[in-house]
Amino acid sequence: MVMTCARVFRIALGVVAGVTLMCAAVLAQEMERTGAPPATIPETLRQAVEMKGYRAAVDKSPAAEFWFSKDLATAKKDVPGALYPELSNGEFVGIVQFAQAFRDFRGQTVPAGLYTLRYQLLPQDGNHLGVAPNPDFLLATPAAADAHPDEDYPYKKLVALSAKSTGGSHPAVFALDNASQPGTVTKTEAGTVLSVAVPSASGSEKIGICLSCAASQ
Repeated sequence: MVMTCARVFRIALGVVAGVTLMCAAVLAQEMERTGAPPATIPETLRQAVEMKGYRAAVDKSPAAEFWFSKDLATAKKDVPGALYPELSNGEFVGIVQFAQAFRDFRGQTVPAGLYTLRYQLLPQDGNHLGVAPNPDFLLATPAAADAHPDEDYPYKKLVALSAKSTGGSHPAVFALDNASQPGTVTKTEAGTVLSVAVPSASGSEKIGICLSCAASQ
């Protein structure tokens, strides 16, 4: 029996929709909720983060496990170009554990281990012009060197601490991007973005972390 064009079209749409849903489901499964952070970390850090984390596999990179702040200190500010102007420079956002060595935004090797994550805008100077589409980053510091989440680090001090992550002079940096549905992993032009909802003074803050993004220069 010959099917009408309309029926063929409806079947084709159904197949496409089914494939799309299957792909979306597979992508979402790349991030899962996990339990409490390791008991070996400083108690000050354990008390500062939620007791449930996220484990994510990014492309072919080793899995990363995150625990985010119980309460981000957000505040409305006018910061031209920033994706997350309500966050403050140096603010503690959470901790991450890498089971194996990882590559940051600049291609630097970050050894396996536990790191704090603090928010930082790119400096507005010639050295950083055009290196990223967005100025928002997380700087990773070895947890042993940053055990006090409430510490207010000046820029140079934070950079020096984060540089301990790579053993060089530049901090370990991870780009932020626009967030999608919290708890999902999405593909963008920049890379693979992990979207999470972090408790904050205003309720919750959606944050997109792009671990597979790379500097353009």
